[in-house]
Amino acid sequence: MSRAPLEITLAFEQVPPTSLDTGAGFSFSVAPTWPKGIKPEGSHYALHDGERRLEGGTLPKPAEDGSIAITLRAPDETGEHHLTFVVTSEPQEGREPAKGALPFTLTTVPHETSLAVWDIPSPVVRGGHFEIKVGAKCSSTCALAGKIIEIRDDAGTVMGSGALGDTILPGTSALAFTAIPLTAPGELGLHMWTASFAPSELKLAHGSATSHFSFAVVAEPEHSVSVKVVHKDTKAPIVGAQVRLGIYRAETDESGSAIVRVPKGAFPLVVARTGYKMPERTVKVANDVRVRIVAETLPDPDPFALWSG
Repeated sequence: MSRAPLEITLAFEQVPPTSLDTGAGFSFSVAPTWPKGIKPEGSHYALHDGERRLEGGTLPKPAEDGSIAITLRAPDETGEHHLTFVVTSEPQEGREPAKGALPFTLTTVPHETSLAVWDIPSPVVRGGHFEIKVGAKCSSTCALAGKIIEIRDDAGTVMGSGALGDTILPGTSALAFTAIPLTAPGELGLHMWTASFAPSELKLAHGSATSHFSFAVVAEPEHSVSVKVVHKDTKAPIVGAQVRLGIYRAETDESGSAIVRVPKGAFPLVVARTGYKMPERTVKVANDVRVRIVAETLPDPDPFALWSG
């Protein structure tokens, strides 16, 4: 005649999290109290979600203080889960295995996703073609290759799309990205468009994400403004100076020259490079224009300028 099974008393030494991403790994530790004559060797554990067994295995060896560290995986479905951690000992002769159960509640949420948009040219010519780069990342570093990014205009119309590649952007942990070709609208001025990621066909639930970006649309360039930047004293060319004619931009080359294509009009000309002082002026464009900018070397900053005696 078999005897009634003994009970293993279980208590949390380190409590599990109350909320985390679906399918994410999590850890906790339990402090079991074993019935007299029952040894922990050969015991097994299982995690149940109601009547459903999620996972199980051989109970890990206890630490010196008797606690046992457990690593499990959250359910794949979102929502509140009433879970039960069960420990079962090896069967003893003439007695059912000892058992212990420890219930806890865990809420699983969709993985957060985020978007980044970069390499946005501005301005772009109305009706012209341009390209941007868009990347998406999951909070649990899930692979997002092949998922679609859509680009919508100010009115919400889809203007382009692209599938995320399987290459991770260098310098990031899990940012999958793609280049998306677009066509500029015909309306001149500033436009605010939206990149959006709507998760689909992913095994685990993911939240959607959007990111806004802006660019200016301009008329077709009619003329060129050639800017030459030289040093006031040495007449040497200033390389790498940033040239801005209103919203139009360029950078000087090895000869200190930059060419900016613009339509007719008057534009503020600003030329800048660290360590130099350069005059600002307004350039009126009715035909092709040549401008010479003379740069002066700025004095080295005084390291003691902020000190007072």
